[in-house]
Amino acid sequence: MKKIIPFFLFASTLFFVQAQEIWSFEDCVSYALENNININQSKLSTDFAANNVLQNKMDIYSPNINVNVTEGFNFANSVDPLTFNFVQQNTNSTTMGLFIDFNLFQGLSRMMNLKASALELDATQLDQLELENSTRLIIANNYLNAMLAKEALQIAQDQRVLTQNQYKNTLELVKVGVLAKGDQYEVEAQMANDEVNVITAENNLELALNQIKFVLQLDPFQEIDIVGLPNMDIDVDANMTDVSILAENALHLLPNVKSAELRKRAAEFQLKAAKGSLSPSISLSGYLGSNYFSAAQQQVGETTVTTPIGFVSGSNDLVISSFQQPIFGDKSFGMQVGDNLNQNVRINLNIPIFGKWQRMIAINNAKLAVKQSEYDIQSKQNTLNQDIFNAQTSLKAASKQFLASEKSMEAASIAFTYAEEKFKFGVINTYEFETAKNRLVAAQTNLAQAKFEYLFRHAIINFYKTGELSF
Repeated sequence: MKKIIPFFLFASTLFFVQAQEIWSFEDCVSYALENNININQSKLSTDFAANNVLQNKMDIYSPNINVNVTEGFNFANSVDPLTFNFVQQNTNSTTMGLFIDFNLFQGLSRMMNLKASALELDATQLDQLELENSTRLIIANNYLNAMLAKEALQIAQDQRVLTQNQYKNTLELVKVGVLAKGDQYEVEAQMANDEVNVITAENNLELALNQIKFVLQLDPFQEIDIVGLPNMDIDVDANMTDVSILAENALHLLPNVKSAELRKRAAEFQLKAAKGSLSPSISLSGYLGSNYFSAAQQQVGETTVTTPIGFVSGSNDLVISSFQQPIFGDKSFGMQVGDNLNQNVRINLNIPIFGKWQRMIAINNAKLAVKQSEYDIQSKQNTLNQDIFNAQTSLKAASKQFLASEKSMEAASIAFTYAEEKFKFGVINTYEFETAKNRLVAAQTNLAQAKFEYLFRHAIINFYKTGELSF
């Protein structure tokens, strides 16, 4: 039984490690771009815009073609639709026709709508790219938060090991009478506090990983872990890129403002399309049709009819008159369709005079849409400039904080080394040693936070500079 339990624990641990998926930053980004619901909804918007372009093309270059078939039933009495003869019987009739209508000219409204829809498609594609960039930034922030949580956990675990070693040394010093019994109790209390810190750090890491799963929309019960970034060396660049240069680069590289500019051009074409509705329109239409009537008759033959009309005077010979009388029969469906075939072509001119002021209202609304698009451009430019300015300011602060944290870490490490040597020989008490150790832990934590903050802020500046998000 004693052998089975360790084996079971080892097998469970092995299964957990194997079941846990390891994600890199690139894996997270690729998965999100393929599976994120918001991005997929954006792709649907692009598909809708593409369909709108196709519809406008077909509206210009293809006619309307319709086939109509009507079957009618008359009871007791009816009228032959060709001869207009009255028929006293139950009949049925079939009317069929092919209708073609092609709009030749409509004040260039359709062409303007096509150009507007093509620009709207381009703008929608840029919207999707903007959403993808936003998703990359969100993932980068969450990924770095998870890496910070991992490093904080490592610091807490190292502190726990350090306290355990301190406890062993304290027992020896208490045993030989260098330290009092109270110092032992203080270290035991610190060990308990270290356990709490490790548990808190583990919980923070789990929350950070859960946030990544939420952004990626993974199964919340799926176990994941992340790997470190390939280049974690930090070289603080004191020469910051000028904000105006960043703004200029971002304006040309990023889709934020481009989409608004395209929509302004689309609104201008829609205004032209609205104005085109005031001009006359010319269309060409044609019809090819035929019909069938169940009571229709056709001559199928002739018969000689003789009729006595009198006698010859004197001889009393019978005088007979004869004539050819036609014989009628039902006319077949195919013959009627062929005989009754008719076709026509028309050119239609439509001149708009008054349409309840709808056309003028549409033109005014199109003008308002152009004005609104101009405001949208200005708003997006202001937002982009503000974001760049804030990013540059944040990077400056992060670089200063990182450099200061490095110095603090170096000083805390030296101080702790001296305190550790003094504590081994009983020169300082437990409280003084714990103070030096806590300063070291605080310096390590601050340096880790400053490092990941700088990495994130530096990545954002590079994003505005190059259009690519990288660390």
